[in-house]
Amino acid sequence: MTNVAVVGLGIMGRGMADNLLKHGHQVTVWNRTAGRTRGLVEGGATRAGTPAEAAARAEVVFEVTANDESSREVWLGLDGIVAGARPGTVLISSATLSVSWVEELAAECARRGLAFFDMPVTGGSAGAQSGNLVMLAGGDQAGLAALEPMLGAIASDVRHFGPVGAGTRFKLVLNALQAIHLAAFGEAVKLAAAAGLDVEQVGAALVDRPGGVITQLAWQSLGTTPEPINFSAEWALKDLNYAARMSEQVHHPILDGVLSVFSDAVAQGRGHEDWSTVNKA
Repeated sequence: MTNVAVVGLGIMGRGMADNLLKHGHQVTVWNRTAGRTRGLVEGGATRAGTPAEAAARAEVVFEVTANDESSREVWLGLDGIVAGARPGTVLISSATLSVSWVEELAAECARRGLAFFDMPVTGGSAGAQSGNLVMLAGGDQAGLAALEPMLGAIASDVRHFGPVGAGTRFKLVLNALQAIHLAAFGEAVKLAAAAGLDVEQVGAALVDRPGGVITQLAWQSLGTTPEPINFSAEWALKDLNYAARMSEQVHHPILDGVLSVFSDAVAQGRGHEDWSTVNKA
């Protein structure tokens, strides 16, 4: 049994905390909106008043916030995780953040002698709820191996991509490709409709070939908006911007085109909708 803190209780963080509890770990939770902790506290978690208090109680801390700004606040604020972490505490960011911020945070943790991993996740809301996320890890490989028994409560797979920052780099590449695929699927369906084809027949055929998880997700979401949403358009746009910043030296016209598609959706007030909103007529 491990004492674990989860800071940030969105779709991913809440699922992670719930599965850690189900596997018998002691869990402390913190969220900016305290009401989101209620169900977890009823299930046995302890509510912390600040991220620092959550970190002080824990052997392992997961941060799962929305973006660089919220992440910086919960890590380095006066009552942040770093202020409360004890020597020997393992600190993990499972948010999808920019490479520059992750590197800055890792350097600050190293300066203080604190073990840090960037470990963003993939698997969506279903993976978070079922404990079948995939952890995309950057950091010390031996230290990661020691965490795997605890990580088994929330993940079906832990993939190590290299030193700190490598997990974030891969996650941005992954999310860029997924967003491109999602938007391309929507465009293909619109082409089919304009050509006079039966859209239901076309959608079913595309799920078969080229197939794949994102094709199936895009087709399902086109007909029925997922509830809860899989991923919001505004957070997809955030990740696409982080990916573009990471790869400024590379010509990426396809990524730029999809950035424009998601930017338009957010500008139209659809940022809080499922990211499949970009495919709606």
